Amino acid sequence: MNVFIDTNILLDLYHLSGPDLDELRKVIKLAENKKLNVLLPAQVEDEFWRNRERVIFEALNLFAKTKASATLPNLIRANPKSSELRQAVERVNELVKELRQVADDEITNHKLKADEVIDSLFKQCSPHPINTAIIDKAKARKELGNPPGKANSLGDAVNWEWLLQGVPNGENLVIISSDADFESELLQGKPKEFLLREWGRAKKGDLELFKGLPDFLKKYFPEIKLSDEIDKSMAIEKLENSFSFGATHSAISSLQKYDDLKEADLLRIINAYTSNRQIHWILTDEDVLSFAKKLMLLLKTEKLKEAAKPLREMLGQFETQKAEESEIPF
Repeated sequence: MNVFIDTNILLDLYHLSGPDLDELRKVIKLAENKKLNVLLPAQVEDEFWRNRERVIFEALNLFAKTKASATLPNLIRANPKSSELRQAVERVNELVKELRQVADDEITNHKLKADEVIDSLFKQCSPHPINTAIIDKAKARKELGNPPGKANSLGDAVNWEWLLQGVPNGENLVIISSDADFESELLQGKPKEFLLREWGRAKKGDLELFKGLPDFLKKYFPEIKLSDEIDKSMAIEKLENSFSFGATHSAISSLQKYDDLKEADLLRIINAYTSNRQIHWILTDEDVLSFAKKLMLLLKTEKLKEAAKPLREMLGQFETQKAEESEIPF
């Protein structure tokens, strides 16, 4: 799945009302596991660095307004509780000052959590250079008045021309952008009709728009609640699709480290054991057998117990065969 993330999505991570950083972590993990092809032209990275300081400055100015105060008239001041209120006000303002100092240090040293996550994105999905041919096409697009873009900016047109050039024919594209440059004036949350028609004509594919990472992830990866769950989900998928003994052993090794398997995870693993012949053939291998026995200890619901009946029977047959073989005299 081809996904273009606009600069405004990255800058939103610094805003007070911006998305949770874990949303971008999920995207990075999905890209690492080849579930997403995140498209980042150099224009996005350049625009991010041009605007990062401004966005942080605006966020800090808003935070600076977070100050507590209490006006105590005489009739309230006489109450013994009033001293507790004054102390609480002082403590709040001390915390605001401390948090601002920590933020200033992190900003200076590029240690903000948002910085770290965005750096990970740029490392995982290396921004691609923009050539002069793309810039020329973007200028022509702007002169013709064709979307996307603002009257005083070339950036969106550059990104769009780069996408038209870089995405293979016949493939779909998802755009994640929070501003109106790509959005239809008539149909909220949908791409502009001009862009839909242009993409369909030029690339023979579909175009989809999301206003933020949460909406995109909710539609395409609803089962993933935390970024840490992605590696686990991918390990289960490798077991489900293992096509060789080596792949099965590798998947089992990856799954061994997880002690927080949920019911949905266990159902997938049990189904893999019972439906994948590659696993059947090496069920008696030490690691595969040991993990299967571990699964039997995690069946806490009737749904899991019912799903595990075939696997339990397979394990029982193995134990019976093993007992019979041990009784054969030599």
